[in-house]
Amino acid sequence: MILLNHKLKWPSMVVFYASLATGIIAISTENQLDEIWKVPVYQIIGDESGFLGMGKRGWTETAIFNELLTVIIIVSGLIASFSREKIEDELISKIRLESLSTAIVINYILVLIANFLIFDLSFLTALIVFLFAPLVMFNLIFQVRLFNYYKINDEK
Repeated sequence: MILLNHKLKWPSMVVFYASLATGIIAISTENQLDEIWKVPVYQIIGDESGFLGMGKRGWTETAIFNELLTVIIIVSGLIASFSREKIEDELISKIRLESLSTAIVINYILVLIANFLIFDLSFLTALIVFLFAPLVMFNLIFQVRLFNYYKINDEK
């Protein structure tokens, strides 16, 4: 597995959790930043006419705050997730793989549960949450397991 430099891990984790908190605040409150961030963008799928809005293409003006925040969350989350530790050995690689597998399984179990319990526009919000949940869960599970690994090694 190709991993990034370990010096990127903590700065990217700070950016990841700060942008995640900003996203949670933006979703749970009325997002006033949309008015500031309006720019013209080219859309290939619109919200009118045809299957999935395929009939409407072209330039439109829209707020891009949510899109920029999504990019920041995903990129910083991936950098935080796939930056190596100072000492990267086989056991840490195994912990990383098991944490990733656990996060993916938990996420899709939650998606299946939400499929039967959440409906209409709330389901769309849930899907947005499930977009970021694997990164959050992986980072948290990996850090807890890594902490326990280091704690056991310190006790020896």
